[in-house]
Amino acid sequence: MGYRPLHLASYLGTVTTIIMQMMAKQSSLTPLDQTKIKFFGIGAFLLAAWAWTFWSTLVSMEVVWRGSETYMHCYFIPLISLWLIWPLRHAINPQSFGSLWGLLLFIPSFMLWLVGFAADVNLIAHFGAMLCLVSLLWCWLGDSNFRVLRFPLIYLLFAVPFGEEANAPLQFITAEMAVWLLQMTGIPVLHEGLYITTPVASFEVAEACSGVRFMIVALALAFLFSHMHFQGWKKRALFIGSLVILSIIANSFRAFFLIFIGEKSGMTYGFGADHYYYGWAFFAIVIFLSFHIGAKFGDKNEVDYEQSISFKSSKVFPPITALLLVLICKLWISSLQPLTPGMTVFSDKTSQTQDNLKEKFGIEFPYSHKSKIEQVNDNLLYFSVLYELKQINGELISSNNRLYDTTRWAVMDKSITVQNEIPLTHVTLRNPQGQVTQLVFTYQISEKYFNSAYKAKFYQAYLFLIASSGKAKIHAVYCSEVQVTECTVNLIKKLEDSKGLPLQ
Repeated sequence: MGYRPLHLASYLGTVTTIIMQMMAKQSSLTPLDQTKIKFFGIGAFLLAAWAWTFWSTLVSMEVVWRGSETYMHCYFIPLISLWLIWPLRHAINPQSFGSLWGLLLFIPSFMLWLVGFAADVNLIAHFGAMLCLVSLLWCWLGDSNFRVLRFPLIYLLFAVPFGEEANAPLQFITAEMAVWLLQMTGIPVLHEGLYITTPVASFEVAEACSGVRFMIVALALAFLFSHMHFQGWKKRALFIGSLVILSIIANSFRAFFLIFIGEKSGMTYGFGADHYYYGWAFFAIVIFLSFHIGAKFGDKNEVDYEQSISFKSSKVFPPITALLLVLICKLWISSLQPLTPGMTVFSDKTSQTQDNLKEKFGIEFPYSHKSKIEQVNDNLLYFSVLYELKQINGELISSNNRLYDTTRWAVMDKSITVQNEIPLTHVTLRNPQGQVTQLVFTYQISEKYFNSAYKAKFYQAYLFLIASSGKAKIHAVYCSEVQVTECTVNLIKKLEDSKGLPLQ
């Protein structure tokens, strides 16, 4: 349900009255004390309004932290920011607050979050929410105060879980470098994509071995170290870039050493718990040496923050306007309820045969409305799943959803084509047993088809924001021991058979 204009005006009027009364209250306090009350009061209201408005996004961000070892370090980012801010607290001038630049930055930041929220793209929504926080703090603190706290506040962006998009290229780099190093040692190697076969065993450079985890942590540490030890941006950029590149190279050496140890020990050592311990020990050594060398070229911090602040009169208009904008945004967002409010979402009951087919490929689409899996013949499997355009729980395109289990199936080839005006994605999969499967799929959003997950998600967002109705669906065909063209023909036939039928 939406909010009536009368209720909205009354609500905002009440909040504004309270704020203005708080600022205009006459007492025996000195003008400086009254200014401090205005300064901290407005800041408290802004932070509370931000947390209230973006609470669902913040919760989803914490869920990602908790659910992935890659982002466990994100819990420490707010603490590090507070640790950096604490020594600078005396440099804050309460008589010089309020910035129009922060107010202007809030608008595109909110639009970025809105796009991510509507499209269910957590990465965009998370960045948008944190940028809104930085812009609101800038708007409240003022230009001179924000300049003092700029790095600790911008460092909060590292709380956003990002970087998994680099998994695929880093897997390829790791595999190529590990093969090259193995060949340098004289070990015979058969290299097929992400699979590395030696005389002793066959190895796969899985997503967990890509080095993304090391690279993200190295990036966060590099920014912190460079801020504390270097003054010029050139030195900082050089150190950050060097440490990121070094983390990628180090991960390739880690993969090489694990395979080398496994090869020489007959797979007695190097895997299981050893795999985990070797990895982090190797990473810790690389970080320690990088910091040790970087500290030798560090600059002395000679900046006197207390003297760097130029006095400017406070501007109440920007932060008060920002507070009202945040409240208006919150009320408007609340009126944009998902098209299926209260949806608990379920998976259809399937037969034992269907369960076995899903298990074979690792198909996983939780919280779908309906799913269908059909064994057309011995070599052909058809799968489709249905979602609403936007649900309270679940979505069609998500990192939790998959057409195949990436831990069991590796991508050997991928291409995009258009057949009968329907865009299709072709994927060649292979498992460790050497079985090859062709996968062809397409996304259907309302009445349009897409072979790009990004285009499909943003079209979903567009339909949601204009309050349009429709469904979101994916069609897929799995073919074994057949050509890609035959797989494509079967999928097109399935789509033509269902053309004109409602997605329900």
